[in-house]
Amino acid sequence: MKPSLRMHGLVQHINAVAQQLGLDMLTVKKEYIFRTWVTISAPLTYAVFGVYWGFIEARRHWLEGIKSCIMLGGLVSGSAKLLTILLRHTPIRDLLYFIIKICEDYEQRGVDFIHALNFGIDRVYKIQRIIFVGYSITFLIMLLMPLVLLFYKGIRITVMPYEIPGLSIDSNIGYGLTYLQHTVPEVVGGIGFYLGDMLVLLALNQIQTFADIFQLKATALNDALERKEQSRYVCNVGEYKDFNIQALLMDLINWHQLFVDYCELVERIYDNLIAAQVFAASVSIVICLCVNLNEFDLISAIFFLVSAYSMSVYCIVGTQIEFAYDQVYQTVSCLSWHELNCEQRKLYMMMLQRAQNMKIIVLLGIVPLSLGTALQASELDFCFGNLLAKNNI
Repeated sequence: MKPSLRMHGLVQHINAVAQQLGLDMLTVKKEYIFRTWVTISAPLTYAVFGVYWGFIEARRHWLEGIKSCIMLGGLVSGSAKLLTILLRHTPIRDLLYFIIKICEDYEQRGVDFIHALNFGIDRVYKIQRIIFVGYSITFLIMLLMPLVLLFYKGIRITVMPYEIPGLSIDSNIGYGLTYLQHTVPEVVGGIGFYLGDMLVLLALNQIQTFADIFQLKATALNDALERKEQSRYVCNVGEYKDFNIQALLMDLINWHQLFVDYCELVERIYDNLIAAQVFAASVSIVICLCVNLNEFDLISAIFFLVSAYSMSVYCIVGTQIEFAYDQVYQTVSCLSWHELNCEQRKLYMMMLQRAQNMKIIVLLGIVPLSLGTALQASELDFCFGNLLAKNNI
């Protein structure tokens, strides 16, 4: 299958998921239908009931109040994803169509480019399977575990860490209505997390694909420069062969400019979403650790896995993007620039300077999006959660 068809199928899959939430990503003008309002109401209901119940529980015991806030990080990251999709609908749609157009243009340039495009799409599909399986298992456990405990042990626990005022979970009707109400934000949240992650990670992974295409273009230019060098040994005095070096150099420079512009565009669209995802996951890890170090809580243990899992995926992809930047810089540095003429060397130096000063993705202007940040955050989370648990703060 052509890379453009595979990418188009992937974008259609993402849009089909968005349509389940009433968020059509490919329309020119976004429309607010019933499912859109249900999606918007999901974080609002948790914010209202969760905060209210948290204050009530905190009066009885500090630990109960913290239990009511274990999904606060999910509320922050989910709200950030929803707001990004609603407020930046047009840039996201244009970005998706741009990615498809790149695949359509470069699949016609030879087998090497087709292989690079397919390799990038395979990478996205691998991440998609990891995200889908991870979210499906964890959210299904969170939905089914209360029913399992109810039928086999008679224990009544709620899906979300709050109760609805006026409905007692000790009665069958109250518990049933509470479970149904909790199911709506749980399902909407699970689908929304998957949709937001796919949009972000699809855009971020194209940076690696563009770096691979840059390397192919640089290889073509380097081969021409080497042929020029070899021709001096066999050509007659005064004979000159161009080997199409000027065209290849300009094509490489234009692609590098597109690469830089694309990286900056992705950061402008998704910067707040990425920062909210990583920091919210870090806060959730602290709260879940604090609760479980005092006493085991099933819901917080499951949500701890969800938070650690989502933060790790983003930071690993961030590290891969840093490797892509290094790959581009090394490719530029290894060009046979000494075979360029004076004017071409000036253009080459401008490209080299841009490659040396690539702007990495920084979370709120504080720390870079990388695996090292995830490890540092995890260490701080464990120390802070352990401190709270030991001192009963």
